[in-house]
Amino acid sequence: MGLRKDQLADQIRDLLALNFQGGRLSDPRLESVTVTAVKLTADLQQATVFYRTYYDADAASAMKGLQSAAGRLRKTLSEALDIRRVPELHFKYDKSIEYAGRIESVLGEIHAENTKKEPQDD
Repeated sequence: MGLRKDQLADQIRDLLALNFQGGRLSDPRLESVTVTAVKLTADLQQATVFYRTYYDADAASAMKGLQSAAGRLRKTLSEALDIRRVPELHFKYDKSIEYAGRIESVLGEIHAENTKKEPQDD
C-alpha cells in the first residue's frame, strides 16, 4: 500500500471510531461497535471497514445498524476529510481474534504431540 493510501485509511478509521464514542450515533445496535481497521482499494473509491463488537452475538445486528448508518458516516467523513470523493463504505466483521486463537490452539497441539514423542533421557 502507498503511504497516502495508508494515511487515508488510518484517518478514516480514526474518524469513524470517534462516531462510536460518546453516543454520537443514536442507534442502539451500534453501542458495542469498535472499528479495528480500514482497507482502501487502489483507486480510493471503496473502503472496507472492519469492526468488532463486545459480544459476538451482537455482530449481525451491528452489521444492519452500520449499513443503515453508512450514509451518515460518509457525510461525517466528507466534512472532515479534504478529498475529492469520499469512499463508499463496506462493513466486515473482524475475525482476526478468532483466527489467532485457532492458530494458537493448533500450535499448542503440535507442541504437545512433539513433547510426547521426544525420548526421555534416563
